[in-house]
Amino acid sequence: MSDLRGFAAFLLRVLSIMALCAAPSIGDAQSLTQPKPFVVFDGLLYADKPNLALVGIQPISITYAGQFGKDWFKTATRLPDKEVVQRVALESKAKAGYVVIDIEHWPLTGDSAQVESSLSRYITVLQWIKEAVPELVTGYYGVPPLRDYWRAIRPPLSKEWESLSTDNDRLRSLAGAVDVLFPSLYTFYADQGAWVRYAYGQIAQARRCANGKPVYVFLWPQYHDSNRTLSGTYLPVDYWRLELETARQYADGIVLWGGWGKNNRPAQWDEEAGWWKVTKDFMTTIQNPKP
Repeated sequence: MSDLRGFAAFLLRVLSIMALCAAPSIGDAQSLTQPKPFVVFDGLLYADKPNLALVGIQPISITYAGQFGKDWFKTATRLPDKEVVQRVALESKAKAGYVVIDIEHWPLTGDSAQVESSLSRYITVLQWIKEAVPELVTGYYGVPPLRDYWRAIRPPLSKEWESLSTDNDRLRSLAGAVDVLFPSLYTFYADQGAWVRYAYGQIAQARRCANGKPVYVFLWPQYHDSNRTLSGTYLPVDYWRLELETARQYADGIVLWGGWGKNNRPAQWDEEAGWWKVTKDFMTTIQNPKP
C-alpha cells in the first residue's frame, strides 16, 4: 500500500509540473478550443521500408557522428570540420525539415568545467548548422534532459530527483539553443509500470527546461541492448501500445527508431510485425480522434 501511495504522489507531482509547462498563454484562444497537434516521425532504419507518409508518419533526418567524418569523434574534445557539418545540414534539409544530431561522446555530467566545455561544442555545431540552413529545425538526440532511468523513476521530492534536476539545470544553455528537445525513452526492462514512471520523469525534466519548445520522444519497439537477456527482443504489443499512448498524453510527438540488424546491416521490414500493426492503429486514432 505504501508503494501505491508513493506512486500516486509521484504521479501527482509530475502531472502538476507538466500542467504548468503545457499551460496555454493568456489570450491563446485557439489552443483552448483545439486539441494539441501530435506528430510521429520516421527515424526507422529497416530495409525495404514502405512510404510511411501514407499512414501519416512524417520524415525526419537523423545525423550520426560518423556522418561528420570518420575519425574526429575518436578524440573526446575535438569538433568536427565546420564545412562537413554544414554540408550534412544542407543534405538533411533536402530530406526533411527536421534534423536530430546524434553526438553522444561529449560528457554532460561530472566536473563543471568539463560539462561547460562539452556544452560549448554542442552549441558550436548548432551555430554552424544554423549558419548554413537557418530554417532547419534542429535538436540533439537524448539531451537535454540527461537520460537517467534510476533517478527519473524516483519521486519528485526525493534526493535522486533533486540531483537529476540540478544536473539538467546545467544544460539550460543547450536547451535554449536547440529548436526541439528529443528525450530518449527506450525500454530497458520488462516492468511496464516502471517504464511509465521513467517516461513521466524524463518528459517532466524536458518540460522544465524546454521553455515551451516541443518535446518529441524517441521510442524503439525493441528492448535496449543493455538488457543482456532481452536485447533486441520486440516488446509485447500491449507494452508497445502503452508506450505510444503515454507519449501521446504527455509529449508533443514521437520519433520512431529501430531496424538496425546484425552485422551492421538494416533489418528486413515486416509488414505483419505486431508492433507495426499497433502503430498503424495508433496513427488512425490520432488522425481521427473521437469527439
